[in-house]
This record gives sequence, C-alpha cells and structure tokens, in this order.
Amino acid sequence: MTAVGTVAVVGASLAGLHAARGLRSQGYDGRLVVVGEERHRPYDRPPLSKEFLTGDGDPGEGWARSP
Repeated sequence: MTAVGTVAVVGASLAGLHAARGLRSQGYDGRLVVVGEERHRPYDRPPLSKEFLTGDGDPGEGWARSP
C-alpha cells in the first residue's frame, strides 16, 4: 500500500494501537500518528487487583507493546 500523506488514529487506547498495527500489517508505510491524552504508550487495562491498588503490583506488566 503506497502512502498518501498521513494517517491519524484518534485514541491511544488498545483499540487505537490495533488500528495502527492493522494499517502496518496491510502494508501502509506512510506517516502514522496516534493521538491520545495518556502520557504513557498504549497499555492493556486488566481488571484492577488489590496488589495494584496498594502499590505492591508491577505496573509494567500491563504494557501492550514495548516502545
């Protein structure tokens, strides 16, 4: 797929990440911008646990993808 400008994915949630991955897997090689309010990269939002709420859990376990 030949790039024609820039594609913006609005929403940096897990769904936004999957949309960006889908474009790349279909051969889109142009500029791809993911826009969101989060300060962190997209992450999986598993159910909260007591460990996470008390600060004993590892917050890094929920990342959907490495930087």
